[in-house]
Amino acid sequence: MSKNKSFSAKKNIPSTQKEQKTVLTESSETKSNRILIYFTAIIIAICGGLLYTNTSEFNYNLDDFSVIVENEYTVKGSAAIGDIFSHGYRTGMNFEDNLYRPLSKAMFAYEYEKSGGTPGLSHKVNIFIYSLLCGFIFLTLNRFYPKQYYLTLIASLLFAFHPIHTEVVANIKSRDEMLAMFFMIIALWLAKSYADSLKKRYIVVTGVAYFLALLSKESAITFVALLPVTLHFVSGLSISKNAVITAFILGVTATYLIIHQNIIGGIGLKQINIADNSMMITDNFIIQRMTAIEILGRYLKLLIFPHPLSCDYSFNTIPIVDSIANGGFLLALALHAGALFLALKGWKEKKVYSYAIFFYLITISIVSNVFMLIGTNMAERLVFLPSLGFCLLISYLIVWLTKSINFTPQKLTQVFTDKSFNWLIILPVIILFSAKTVSRNKDWKNVKTLFDKDVKTVPESVHMLYYHANMMTNNDTLKVKTPEQLKVIYASAEKELLHALKIHEAFPEVHSTLAKVYQNTNRYPEAIKHYKRRLEMNNTDPTVYNNFGTCYGFIGNTDSAEINFKKAIELSRNCYADALVNMATVYINRGAASLQQNDKASAVKNYTIAIDYSNQTLKCDWDRPLAYKYMGMAYQGLGDLEKSKKYFQQSEQLEKNSLPK
Repeated sequence: MSKNKSFSAKKNIPSTQKEQKTVLTESSETKSNRILIYFTAIIIAICGGLLYTNTSEFNYNLDDFSVIVENEYTVKGSAAIGDIFSHGYRTGMNFEDNLYRPLSKAMFAYEYEKSGGTPGLSHKVNIFIYSLLCGFIFLTLNRFYPKQYYLTLIASLLFAFHPIHTEVVANIKSRDEMLAMFFMIIALWLAKSYADSLKKRYIVVTGVAYFLALLSKESAITFVALLPVTLHFVSGLSISKNAVITAFILGVTATYLIIHQNIIGGIGLKQINIADNSMMITDNFIIQRMTAIEILGRYLKLLIFPHPLSCDYSFNTIPIVDSIANGGFLLALALHAGALFLALKGWKEKKVYSYAIFFYLITISIVSNVFMLIGTNMAERLVFLPSLGFCLLISYLIVWLTKSINFTPQKLTQVFTDKSFNWLIILPVIILFSAKTVSRNKDWKNVKTLFDKDVKTVPESVHMLYYHANMMTNNDTLKVKTPEQLKVIYASAEKELLHALKIHEAFPEVHSTLAKVYQNTNRYPEAIKHYKRRLEMNNTDPTVYNNFGTCYGFIGNTDSAEINFKKAIELSRNCYADALVNMATVYINRGAASLQQNDKASAVKNYTIAIDYSNQTLKCDWDRPLAYKYMGMAYQGLGDLEKSKKYFQQSEQLEKNSLPK
């Protein structure tokens, strides 16, 4: 017996050594695979950042002005963080909205303070966040599908390089899209940790990440549906456990909605302008929804073939679908209905393509105009988050075609040598996407480059016609032009604005810009006509009243001028120097008229009022030459030549200081 035992023991020794060797080999392979995964994530992150390096020194653009540069809260920097969290997104621009994105805006305020108001820092932060997001998307997808390396790699590369993301990264304001997505992906990662460990602390941190996403942008609310769907597909979590974390997320959502309601009201716009969303041209529910579905088809087209791209697709760029026989509508309906059918079919077996479709449909639902109308009919930034679902679906189709769905290389060299047919498909796409992204980035350099390009892409868009004409006629553009160049610019702007009014007459901003063109070309009766029309539609802008009053002043109607200047001062949230100095002008002219009529008492009264308004102007803007000039004129009219000379000299000195050197 002892011999047998001894013999058996000796036989087991080689077997044990073999097992140990196998364990060591497996451990080595696991470590090697982990290094490959993190190395891949870093490379993808670097690629995402490098694509947008040419945006780092770009200027502010589009909504950057209303949210950052011209927003009285944002420009105060960190001192205004409290106000930012207790007010709407665009509060601080003389109008309110029902958007609540304090986290995004607080970041802008802090960066504005640290950069001294220059956009470079904010652009670099956008690039950095996008880079991190691209890398983290790969890590998250790889965690969801750990044995499907090529699936997660191709999906992440398609997302990182896709040109449709240029608006989000190149436009500072659109960081709200990036932040919301970043925190949603983090929340999905943490939810997967809960599913794997059942540790309740992961439920709490998932809720925190989701809440930060909501504070970045309201559309993150789709996470309520995305979370349980994701956990179904990428974990073995029971329905009851899935319901627990989903219930917690519903509680977080309710908390956010209460905060939103108390600060600025409910989600959803009460009034939507036709110029912003072309579907508002009709109140027919069916026509609106058919148009919305047709636009969903346009999103798919841009995701497949991202050209041409535009910063605007508003009225009248996309025709209304008023017939059920419309080809675009029928194709979009068939594609989305078919996709939903496939998604449902793959639900039980937890197919990758099913999850990709659900991800796309869930995240695009809230911005689709199908379930509720939003402030725009179409925008590339709105498909930023949904595009990940699209990229995952395309990646699945590629790896299914190349038979590399369940293949994971163990070494970096294998990524390019094994299943290399993947690269024959994806490399040309990456090259084309890179070229298009870098090229499109250049259009976002400043408002001129963007509007000059996009007004040709969407020549029937009233918004783009307005943007372009307004850009051409702003003070910064005009101050370096010769008289002959000014004539050409004003003629071109007038043509575009009249075309915009032909498309959509009830556009307040077009009327005020056209009025400004007429005002600057001394056609005051025409300017007055369009300022009147502007105020009929929207009478809350102090600048319009000030310009309106100026036109009346030039035609000698001082009473109407005074009424409008006073209204401008009344409506302005801050000290309005332009309107105050214009009021001084009114009383200077009245004082001069009184002297001509030998009515000294009236002259003294008018000049005294002019001095008061001039002093108010100097409190707002101490180095305004006109205010000193009018003070000099008023004291001259009052016979105080010493003071008059003093103020005239100050005016002349300030004018000299303002001349270019």
